Amino acid sequence: MSIACRALGLLLVCSTPAQALAAQAPTFQQITAHTQEGLEAGGAAKAGEAMRGAIQGGAAPGASAAVAVNGKIVWSEAFGAADIASGAPVTPAARFGVGSISKTLTLTAALALADEGKLDLDAPVETYLPDFPHRGRGITIRRIGAHQSGIADEFADRNYYTTAHFAALDRAYRGIAAAPLSFTPGSRSEYATGIFTIAGRVLEQVAGETYLEVMRRRVFEPAGMKATVPNDPRRPARDRATFYVRREGGGFDRAPAFDPSFKLPGAGFLSTAEDLARFGAALLGPGLLSDSSRRELFTPVPLADGTPTVYALGFQSLCEGDRRLLLQSGGGPGIASWLAVYPDDGVVVAILSNATDAPLGDTVRRAVADAFLKPPAPGPSPRPAQARRPGP
Repeated sequence: MSIACRALGLLLVCSTPAQALAAQAPTFQQITAHTQEGLEAGGAAKAGEAMRGAIQGGAAPGASAAVAVNGKIVWSEAFGAADIASGAPVTPAARFGVGSISKTLTLTAALALADEGKLDLDAPVETYLPDFPHRGRGITIRRIGAHQSGIADEFADRNYYTTAHFAALDRAYRGIAAAPLSFTPGSRSEYATGIFTIAGRVLEQVAGETYLEVMRRRVFEPAGMKATVPNDPRRPARDRATFYVRREGGGFDRAPAFDPSFKLPGAGFLSTAEDLARFGAALLGPGLLSDSSRRELFTPVPLADGTPTVYALGFQSLCEGDRRLLLQSGGGPGIASWLAVYPDDGVVVAILSNATDAPLGDTVRRAVADAFLKPPAPGPSPRPAQARRPGP
């Protein structure tokens, strides 16, 4: 059977015949081995040329990119300025905002807790948070992760540029969860960020730990992520790139100050390109998640009536040419980031920059990936994931 794809912008959304993901998602050992000899000749030079050209062309003051192949970083390079005023260059150690890639990190922790038997992604939120105001509406971690909760993102919209610091998730959770429903849970997908703070509170409750401790023990340490930290403007992280917005008429201005602590689980982390490439590589290998949880993370979640969607848990599940692609982007004031995982190829691409809406996520990201992807092997194209119907 062939893949049926329909256009979605410049990417393709994959739809498949009914098949279990277990029959198609590769294990780490099943991913075709890459060696340096097997990489496209001049991959590092080609990737660097694409990134350098974009930064020199004014896409952003600075950026960093890294690629992992079969679990190892094979290329990492930095470009442009971390701070325009001082002229400080970006280095591979530079920390950038990752925006919504924070969601992928949070949902990975949720699945790690599911592996421990502590969390059911299909249990109503009120199972874990008895004070949750939308009891009986079928809102679950899976619905939140696939942007189907129905909870209006009013709190996050209202506080987009807040400088108020939320030292604990509970206060922000109460404000976010109090918002009315804007649609029936499971009836459609509507991208939201604040609702991931609800997921963060659930993680705290089931683990009996702070959210950051959950993340450290279940994600950062197992994945070897030593540079990923909250974006706390009160205590600026070492090597943090300055955030910029594009100036009308050309050039860049510093982005307005903001504190994303209220939405830390959804858009509040800083990281490096190398750390995110390690994370993506860890998702494809043993040790971070079980095989079944990895499939859960990568599988699109349909609406309640069975309508397919592109939203998996922390990724969009897409086709790019003949390849399966799991893509998550992140944005915000002075933030434009991308994490692209090619699960059937064992290739991970991470690109981070310090300007809002920097145009690096399409042509440039593809050029970086193509420099390290082997040509598709002859034979049937790999089938993307079938949407998984949530439980009650």
